[in-house]
Order: sequence, then C-alpha cells, then structure tokens
Amino acid sequence: MRALVTGSSGVLGHSVVPLLAERGDDLHLFDMVSPPESLRTRLAAVGGGKVHVREISGDMRDPVVLGNAADGCDVIYHLAAGQRMKPQFSSFSEEEIFTMNLDGVKNVLATARGRKIPKVVFISSSAVYGVPQDRLVDEVDHPKAPIGAYGHSKLQAEELCRKAVDDGLDVTVLRPMSLFGDGMTGVFVLLFDWVRRNRRVFLLGRGDNRVQMVCADDVARAAIAGAVTPGTAGLVVNVGSDPAKVPSVRQQVDALIRHAGASSSVTAFPASLLRTAARMLNVVGLSPIVPEHYLLADRNFILDISRARKLLQWEPRSDNVQMTCDAYEWYCRNWQTVAPKPHPALRLLEAIT
Repeated sequence: MRALVTGSSGVLGHSVVPLLAERGDDLHLFDMVSPPESLRTRLAAVGGGKVHVREISGDMRDPVVLGNAADGCDVIYHLAAGQRMKPQFSSFSEEEIFTMNLDGVKNVLATARGRKIPKVVFISSSAVYGVPQDRLVDEVDHPKAPIGAYGHSKLQAEELCRKAVDDGLDVTVLRPMSLFGDGMTGVFVLLFDWVRRNRRVFLLGRGDNRVQMVCADDVARAAIAGAVTPGTAGLVVNVGSDPAKVPSVRQQVDALIRHAGASSSVTAFPASLLRTAARMLNVVGLSPIVPEHYLLADRNFILDISRARKLLQWEPRSDNVQMTCDAYEWYCRNWQTVAPKPHPALRLLEAIT
C-alpha cells in the first residue's frame, strides 16, 4: 500500500509515519517543513531500507502540488492543520487559520476524487465540541459549538467529509483530544518549562477537574485502523485515553513534579479572575493562551471512546500520567531548541509570585 501523509513532520506525523513504515507501506510525506532528522532516523530503523519514502515540500492550500504528491497513493492521512499555539502559525489571524484548514480539506477531498484514491482518513478534533457538558462527550448527541477558528474549521471540514461520503468517497473522521508526543507544542510546554526549571506551576482553577488527553501513538493506531477496517466510510470516532483512568488536573501535575524530582510548587488562581485577565490580554494580543484554553481549563472534558473501541477494535495504551511524563522527558532532551519564548505576561506572573 502507498500512503500520502499530510502534516507528516508534526506531532502526529512522528507517530503515524513510523507505524506505516513498520507495516511496509510506501510513503509520500507532505509538509511545509522538511522531516526532522529524528523522524528520518526512526524511519530508517523501522523501514529497514525496504520502504520507499518520497518527501514533498508544499502547502495543502496548493491543489496542484497536493495532487502531484498523491500520485499512485491508495490512502490519504490528512493530519495537517494550522493552529495559533503552534509557533509557525502564531502570527496568523483567526480568519487565516480557518481558511487554511478548510481549503486544505477541500483540496484533499478533491484530490482523492480526481485521482480515484480509495480511502481518506481525516484528523478532526475534540475542539468541535466547544465547552463540554459535564458528562461523557459522545460523537452524536453532544452539541457542537466550537470556540475559535481552529474548531470551526474542523467542524465545517467534517461537513465537507460527510458530503464527500454521500458522493461515494470513503472517508473516516477521528476526533482526538489534545495530543501528547515528540515535537508537541502549546500550553503544556509551558508546564514542562516550569517544572524543568523548578519554578512555580500556575493552575487556572483548583485543578479538581478531569481533562482527558491522548498519546500520539494511540491516535496513529486509530488512524490506521480507520484506514484498513472495512465499512468505515462516514464513521466519526472520538479518540482519547481511557475515561475511567483520567486523574484530576492537580493529580496529573503533582505526578509530573514527582516524576521529574522537581521542587516546583503549585499555585491555583481563581478561574474567574484569570479568565477575565486572559480575555483582556487577548483583546490586545498579549495573552499567552488562546480562548480555547482559558475557557476550558477548569472544566471536565472527557470523550466517550466506546465507538472507536467497538468499531475499530482499538484500545488506548497510554494514560494521562504516563504520556505527560514521556512528553516531559522528550522536552528535557530537546528544551534548548523547543523551549517556549519568554512571554511578558508570564514573566510578570513569575516575578510577582
């Protein structure tokens, strides 16, 4: 089998690409940036030199380049997406994020139709749900009310996928929780940086809420299951860690501090106070976090993964604490190149506490 993987150099690409190589699949790797040497090294180790790998540098908004990258492929894994918490997209406006993500999906679906590619696996997001109700979040009955451009782009992209399925295309959609793995960026890198430096850790709220995460390796296995399992056209599934094993946010942070042997203490701020401050800073472009973070940080957010378990015969292998500690170890090995840039608001917060 030959697979096109968009966003192959990202966090999820670091997991999907080696797993496909282990299967013996030939690979077309498509991204705006070249694969890092760590991914190339892993590919060489698992592929044993028997897997053909073609690297294509391009933008998913370019239908010609994307179409050429898909030549001869049997499946497209569409992982690529823009998000403002990713450093390469931090200067993008909300409108630019929305347009880029939606145009990318349009081009992927058009490419699959035009090149007669049998299967597309689209990585959507739990962001389509917006602020979760205080119960298990299922794929069908829970409201879809995205907060920002990223979530809105994913929800509208899902609608495009549904229409494509109605027109005869075989598309499977995954909605993962926040990804943990090599190369991760975003708000949790701030946590890793505080712990590595033995600095105070700040929580929005008391931390007694439970927030499910997901390991990139687990999402990768679900994506491949979605591609090879018969009868999954139009299927939409949540992907996350085991709901029964999700600790509170405070328990997860405390476990990380113990794992790191750090002397970091934890300070919990009233959620309403920090939410108001973050809103004000966001208006003038100075908030270190986006609305999706400060509106959800003190809420319970746990996906029902029973559909993925039943229909894809898939099971998560990593729990919240394990994947957090594993990601922290990756950060410690690479902090000199991936450490977050000092943010004025966070520097002030550290200075006054």
